[in-house]
Amino acid sequence: MLNNKLSKLRNEMSKNRIDAYIILSSDAHQSENVAEYFKGRRWISNFTGSAGTAVITADSAGLWTDGRYFLQAEKELEGSGFDLFKMTVEGVPTYPEWLKSVVKKDGIIGFDGKVISISAYNELKKGFDEENFKTQDDLLESIWDDRPNFPKENIFVHDLCYAGKSASEKIDIIREIYHSHGADTYIISSLDDIAWTFNLRGSDVLNNTTFYSYALIEDDKITLFIDSDKLDEQTDLYLKGNNIVLKSYDEITDILSNLKNKNIYLSPEKTSIYIESLLKNNKIIHEKEITTHLKAVKNEIEIQNSRECYLNDSIALLKGFKYIEDNFKKTPITELDVENIIRDERSKIDGFKGISFDTIAGYKDHAALMHFKANEKNTYTLDSQGFLLVDSGGQYLNGTTDITRTFSLGDITPEQKKDFTTVLKSVITLSRAKFLKGTTGYKLDMLARYPLWLEGIDYKCGTGHGVGFFLNIHEGPQGFSVKKSHDLPLEIGMNLTIEPGVYKEGRHGIRTENTVIVKEAFTNENGTFYEFETISFFPIDINSIDPSLLNNDELEWINTYHVTTFNKLSPLLNEDEVNWLREKTKQI
Repeated sequence: MLNNKLSKLRNEMSKNRIDAYIILSSDAHQSENVAEYFKGRRWISNFTGSAGTAVITADSAGLWTDGRYFLQAEKELEGSGFDLFKMTVEGVPTYPEWLKSVVKKDGIIGFDGKVISISAYNELKKGFDEENFKTQDDLLESIWDDRPNFPKENIFVHDLCYAGKSASEKIDIIREIYHSHGADTYIISSLDDIAWTFNLRGSDVLNNTTFYSYALIEDDKITLFIDSDKLDEQTDLYLKGNNIVLKSYDEITDILSNLKNKNIYLSPEKTSIYIESLLKNNKIIHEKEITTHLKAVKNEIEIQNSRECYLNDSIALLKGFKYIEDNFKKTPITELDVENIIRDERSKIDGFKGISFDTIAGYKDHAALMHFKANEKNTYTLDSQGFLLVDSGGQYLNGTTDITRTFSLGDITPEQKKDFTTVLKSVITLSRAKFLKGTTGYKLDMLARYPLWLEGIDYKCGTGHGVGFFLNIHEGPQGFSVKKSHDLPLEIGMNLTIEPGVYKEGRHGIRTENTVIVKEAFTNENGTFYEFETISFFPIDINSIDPSLLNNDELEWINTYHVTTFNKLSPLLNEDEVNWLREKTKQI
C-alpha cells in the first residue's frame, strides 16, 4: 500500500529528526533516465513519469512535475497520499517555496546527498539557513524491501568507425580545456559524458547505452571507476591499451578523499554535493561540463553515420506502419501491438541494440498524454477513425533515432484536420529557418510556437532537444525551449529534434517530429548564417492536411520533403512497399 510506504518513511524521518524529506528523480550521476535501483520517487508516489520531485512531511506529501506529465500524474497519484503541484503554472509554488511555508524556522530538511547536484542544492538553499539541511543517507534503503539490485551489465567498446575520434584524442582536447581554466584535474560524474569520452557503451539504464561509473582525469593519469565484472577480455585490453587505471565503482570515495592540493575542474550541474564533499583539501573550479559541449557537436563521421542510421530506421518504420494499416481492419491491433510491431521491424536492422525510449503509441484521446505508455490494462484497439500517434526510436551502433508521426486511421473532424495542419506549419516554419551565427535555441523556439499561438494553442514542453550518438535520447546543451537553459548559440554539427504538438485532453493528440542538423547556409556582408538539414525522412500524413491552410512556401516544403523521402527510401523497398510509399508521398 502506498500509504504504508509513506508511514514507513515518516517513521524513518522521525528517527532521524527530519521534518521534510526530498526524493528526487535523479541518480548519483544526475541522469534524466535512471536504473530501477534509483526509482525511489516512483516507488513512494506511484508516479511513473521520468521527471518529478517528491517532498514528504509528517502530515503532507507533494509531487512536482512539468507540463508533459500533468494528465498522467493526476491519474497515477490518485489514492497515493500525494498532492500534485503543476510546475510553472501561475500561482503554484515551487517545492522550495512550499518547504519554506510548511517547515518551521529551525526545522530540518533531509535528502540523499548523492543524488542532488551542487547547483540544485545551491538553488534549494536560497531562503534557508545552512542548519536547515541534513545531507542524509538514502532513507528508502531500510524500508524498500524489494528494491532492485544495483545494475552491473556488461560494457563494450564503441568502434572508431562509428565514433570518429579515439578516446586519446578526446582526452587530449579535454586536458587542453581544463588547463585553460587553471585546473590540473577533471572529475566526470555524468554517465553519457563518460561513455562518450572513452568510446564505451553499456546497458545499465533501460533504453540508454550508459553504465554506472566515475572518471578522474589527471595530467599524468586517467582513472575509471567501474566494477570489473562488467568488463570482458576485449574491453579490459582496450582500457589497458589506453593507459586507463581501473578502480571499483565504490573506490571513488577513498580516492577522492585522499586527493590533496589539486585544482579540480567539475560541473556543478552534473556533480553531486557528496562528491564535492570529498574534495575539501583541494581547490574546486566550477564550470560547465567540458565533454557535454564536445559531444553535442557531432563530427563528420558521426553525422554521416547518423544520416545512414535514420534512413535504415525509416525503412523499419515504414514496414511497421504499412503492416498496421494493411491489417488493423482485419484483425485486432492494440496500442501495445503497435509498439511490438515497430520494435520487431527495427530489430531486423544491422547494429540494432534496442529502442531509445519507451515507445509512445497513443490512439484517440491517449495521444493527448504526451508520454502515454500502454499496458495490458489500458490499451485501445485501433479502429477506422481518429488519430494514431507513434513516437519511437532506436539505438544502433551508428546512431540514435527519434521520430514521431500521427496518422488518421479513418474519418477525422475538421478540428482535427486544422490542428494537424497547424502542427505541420509549425514544423515547416522552424525547419526552414535561416539564422545568424550566435543565435540560440531559446530565440528560435517561438518560430515553431507562433502558428499555434495564432490559434490560441500552446504545448507545455520544449519544441526539441539534442540527441546523443548511440547514447541518450535527450542530450544537451542544445535545445529549442522557452527556458533560458537553452539560451546558448547553436553550432554547426549540433543536432536537434523539431516536435511541436497539439494535446487536447479527452479528445486527441498530434505531434510531428523530425531531426535536423545545424549547418552553414551562407556568409555575406552581414555575417555567417546557419540553417537546418533534415535527416529523418518519413511520410507526413497527407490525408490529414488541409492544403487551404498552407501558403505557397509551405506547400512547396511538404511536396519537396515527400519527393526527397520517396527518392531516398524507394530504392531500399520491394514493389509493394514502393507503391505504398508513392501513395503516401503524392503531391498536394
